Amino acid sequence: MKKLLLLSGIISAFNGISQTTIYENNFNTGAATGWTLNSGTGDNSWIVNTEYAGFAPFIPNTPNQPVAISGGPNSNYLHIHSGAACTGLGVCNAAFDTGSASNQSAETPVINTSTYSSVTASYYYLCAGQSGTSYGVVEYSLNSGLSWTQSGAQISGVTTWTAGSISDPALSGAANLKIRFRWVNGAAGVDPAFAIDEFRVSGTVGSSLNVSSSIAQTTYCSVVNTAATVNFVATGTPLVGNVYTAQLSDALGSFAAATTIGTLNSVSSGALVINATIPAATPVGTQYRIRVNASNPAATGTDNGANITVNASPTVSVTANPANGIMCAESSVIMVASGANTYVWSPVAGLNSSTSANVVATPAITTQYTVVGTEQNGCVNATTFTITVNDCASIEENEISFSVYPNPVLSILTVQSASETSIKSLTILDLTGKVILTSSKNSIDVSDLNSGTYFVQITHEKGTTVRQFVK
Repeated sequence: MKKLLLLSGIISAFNGISQTTIYENNFNTGAATGWTLNSGTGDNSWIVNTEYAGFAPFIPNTPNQPVAISGGPNSNYLHIHSGAACTGLGVCNAAFDTGSASNQSAETPVINTSTYSSVTASYYYLCAGQSGTSYGVVEYSLNSGLSWTQSGAQISGVTTWTAGSISDPALSGAANLKIRFRWVNGAAGVDPAFAIDEFRVSGTVGSSLNVSSSIAQTTYCSVVNTAATVNFVATGTPLVGNVYTAQLSDALGSFAAATTIGTLNSVSSGALVINATIPAATPVGTQYRIRVNASNPAATGTDNGANITVNASPTVSVTANPANGIMCAESSVIMVASGANTYVWSPVAGLNSSTSANVVATPAITTQYTVVGTEQNGCVNATTFTITVNDCASIEENEISFSVYPNPVLSILTVQSASETSIKSLTILDLTGKVILTSSKNSIDVSDLNSGTYFVQITHEKGTTVRQFVK
């Protein structure tokens, strides 16, 4: 009968680096204790024994082990065997029956490497078989066997005991690691079949990881979320599943109740960046610090080394005349912003200025204006004010019923109502909304005013009306 065995082509030569043993099984007890064997299909299946003799000339002897294997040259080992040949002929060595298509695995128990770095799985193996038809593969799982990742290519053509290993970075820092050796055979191939001995998982105990952070911008604003770029340097070996977390201290620099402002899932070290956010609810303060911690291995980073200031954002408000912002078409409303140093209004349509604290709005339709105020420290805030434009044509106290003359005026400005609406007072304002003159009559002397454009606010029994005139 023809035979074949494969082993993982990704398996590298055993390097003998000194590490701490996390798990091992040399099968010298005669059992694969804790392993899961033969959950697949086919008569060619895994077994542990000390059988090396074949059945000449059909089944060759299994090669003797090298002295590096404990108990060699013929110690207990884990291998594929033919159930039919073992039962019928008493030949139970590393051989397979090409007449029985098989797919069988030998799977380790769960191995916890969560506190180890540089984890390596090492073993000795045999695997002849035939390329692409009868072969072995080595696989690992990080979720207790729910899913598997093949470590390298299919293996075949190995007819002497050979040291192999897997050093995939994913094996480090894994709480639910499993490794399995899987044998697949078709109707061709040669012995010896897949055989394993001296299985060991080793790694470096723990991992030293140091994290130091820095941040270029040291002034931020309250009230609004503010982006922050946290630069940090990680020195050491992060393990699988590691999360870097940027934290903001309290206003006195204490991290006892730190605020998480950003994270980075990474197993990289060196110079890294977390894109963080200083939250809007952060209280005003001048002694904040930022640091970056790691989760696997757990490491508390040093802070940025300099105080960070969170300034108060301005409380921007708007007052208006008329106060409710309701106006008739072709009239105006004066809006006055306060609480900041500079202002920007939008939209600009209907405004005499978009950057003054006091603006005169003459919108054609109802409009919501937004004013963004900036404080001297660069912090901003905004508020809105809505001017409602009504069609007052059918209302007796229609603003259009007030006449302002002469316009332009040299000395005496007179306001007259076309209806019986009683005028109580007149107020002259400049284009910024500043009060210049007042009068309790329906006329006012403006001869001392500089040439320019002004507003006259007419207070009457029905409310107020604003008109524009030129001096």
